[in-house]
This record gives sequence, C-alpha cells and structure tokens, in this order.
Amino acid sequence: MTIGSRGKEFFVLFMANIEFTAKNVYVTSENGVQMNITTSPRLDILLKAKIDRNILIPSSQHITLPQELELQSFQKEEKSVLIETSSDVFVISHDNGYASVGSTTHIPLHKLSNKYVVVSSKPTINRNSQLAVSAIEDNTTISVTYKMKRNMPLVIDGKAYYNGDVFNVSLNRFQTYQIEHVTDLTGTLVESSSPIAVFSGNNCNKLENIGACDHLIEQLPPTDSVDSTYIVPPNMNDRDTLIRITAIENANITYMIGHVTQTLFLYEFDSFDTKIASNQVCFIESKRPILVTAFGLGSNTPPLGDPSMTIVPGINQYLDYYKIVVPLGYDYNYVSIMIRESSKDVFRVNGTAIEESDIVFEENISIRNITYNVRSIRVAEGELTASTMNGDRFGLIFAGVTDYEAYGFSGNSLLL
Repeated sequence: MTIGSRGKEFFVLFMANIEFTAKNVYVTSENGVQMNITTSPRLDILLKAKIDRNILIPSSQHITLPQELELQSFQKEEKSVLIETSSDVFVISHDNGYASVGSTTHIPLHKLSNKYVVVSSKPTINRNSQLAVSAIEDNTTISVTYKMKRNMPLVIDGKAYYNGDVFNVSLNRFQTYQIEHVTDLTGTLVESSSPIAVFSGNNCNKLENIGACDHLIEQLPPTDSVDSTYIVPPNMNDRDTLIRITAIENANITYMIGHVTQTLFLYEFDSFDTKIASNQVCFIESKRPILVTAFGLGSNTPPLGDPSMTIVPGINQYLDYYKIVVPLGYDYNYVSIMIRESSKDVFRVNGTAIEESDIVFEENISIRNITYNVRSIRVAEGELTASTMNGDRFGLIFAGVTDYEAYGFSGNSLLL
C-alpha cells in the first residue's frame, strides 16, 4: 500500500476567512490509532485547554477546533495545531461558514521541505490573496520573494514591499505568520532554513464574475515533490474549471483539451491559465516540474456552488488506496477518478464496484499509448475507501456543492 499524503504527524492551521466559521478537521485511519493533539506551550492557557486532547480513533474522527485559531495578518502567532498518531492517517481540514468554505489535504511533517511556490487568484474588490507559514522547528528563518500580478505596495511594519522584494521573518516551533495583499501573489517564492508548512489562497474570492465569493485554501507541496504530468477532471453541476499551470523551473509545456493540443513556454515561477467546461478533461505534460491548480467556478445555474481550489495530483503521485471522509452538509458530493482504462473494472469504492447510476461523467483519454479512464461519481457523505483489486494506482479529487458554497481537495499532491 502506497502512502503519499498519509503520515503520523501533521501541522494544521486556518487562514483568515471573511465569515465566522467552524474549524473542522477529519482524520481517517485504516485501523484504530491513538491520536494526540497539541499546541504551543506559549498559547493562552484557556484556549490551549480547548484544543489539547488524546483520542482513540477506531476508524475516523471529526474534530472541531476553536474559531480563535484563525490567523490574523502581519503578526507572529502561536496558532499551529500538531496532530500526532500512532500509525499512518489521512488528514483534511474543512473551514466551513455560511457561504464561505475552504478545504485542503494536509501534508505529513516528514514530507515537508524548505522551498515552495505560492498559488492564489486575482482578488475581487475588498478581498485579498493570502499566504501563511508555520515553523516546525525553533529559530527557523523564512524569506518570501514577492511576485505580484500588479506591482502594488505591500506595507509590513511600516516598510513597503514591491514585486521582487524579499521579506524575512524568523519563527519558532508552532508559530505562524500570515501575509495578505490586494493583488494575486501566484509565483511568490517561500524559502526557509528548516522545513516549514506553507498554505496559500484567498480569504474569499469571486472568479470569472460568476456567483459570489468563497474561501480558497490549499497546503502547498514542496517544489521538490511536484510532478510534470497531469490529468485534470471537470467539475459537475455546470461548473467550469479554471486551470492554473505554474512553472517551478523554465518549462516547455503541452496541454490537450478534447482533440486540441497546444504548447507554451513558461519561465520559472510564471503561470498560465486555461479553462474547461463540465464535460471536458485536460491533459498537461512538461519536461520539467510544474504545479497544477484547479479552481472550480461558480455554477452557470446559480445559486449552486461557488469557487473552490484544489492542487491537482500528478500521474506519478497516484496511490493504490485511499480512506477519506467526505464532509457533511452538501447537496452533491463527487469523487473524480483518473485510472488506467484497463483497471477501471477492478476499481472499488467502499469495497464495491461503481453503480452505473452513480456515474455523472466519463471520458477516456490516450497518453503515450496508455488509455486513462476519467470518471466522476456521486458519493455519500462520511467515510469513503477507494482501491483497486490489482494494486494499480489512480488519482482522486473530491468536490462538493450546495447553495453558495463549494469545496474541493485531492487525495494526494506529493511524489512518493
């Protein structure tokens, strides 16, 4: 069984949302595990008492953390939460408020590194793009080299920073620091003296002038663990998908939508956007590592769904087994499966074959003489296991919508 985003230690944090939100964490294990949740010894003692705990998890656990853990910008805070377990688990967070929700898959500490490239989106008026960092070791020096879509001043402690400027901050274990700006920060480089956890997105954003705004957040994979080949499935419920390709190095890139193939060149840390409809698939390939992010847009048949943000797993990041909790409270929940066509009939969800009535989208695409099957299926909330009977690996992306809300997260975003 391949591991990927499963591990025994995770740092969880919550970037600022525009709404008062429930700070949900879902933890799943293959077998029963002991889980210890701890926070900084410097955290307010009354708040710390609401968080720290030890729990036996038989299969999965839904945890609600205090709203006071939400980050505030431009200040050092003690707001990381450490989840430790006795064996490997999978962790997602789900920051859920009225009409503003954001979800992310969390990356285990042993997979973290010291170089990241930020992905956000162009903020609508009175909204901000965001990035946040958390140190896992004391005396960690972090440098942020800004890349701004609009070269507008970002004032921190009385100093104005512009495109290309470097901001430095030193953090101890459990400390966090959040940065926000009125322009898109995609391509901003974050480097550190020791491994750190890095998150980015937007406090709430409206994309393509469709629907309303929604919270966007993803924990970023280190640059040394991203892939170069991707399949991007569509979103359902008449939601288009904005695909952002971000270059980690100078890269020649090919992407195919339907039978149309196009090429482009991106310089290091530059990005390019394309879009697919709810009945299309996009294949992306590069000779060099690239980061691919899918932004689900608001539905063309409102009020169902708003923007969501998902780091797309690369083909070489696929796993052969997943056990994940589908969040509660959505009208429609989906899992998109990217799998070799030869293995689609041995794919199982919760131990059973997929019912034809649950399939809402299906398309085959050919990649270097290999045919991949891409399916989106309706699933119920709660625990979900996905596996193949022959051990073949496959990719998973989760999505859900209700009125004025949407979430999305991937099953994995790391090279093994």
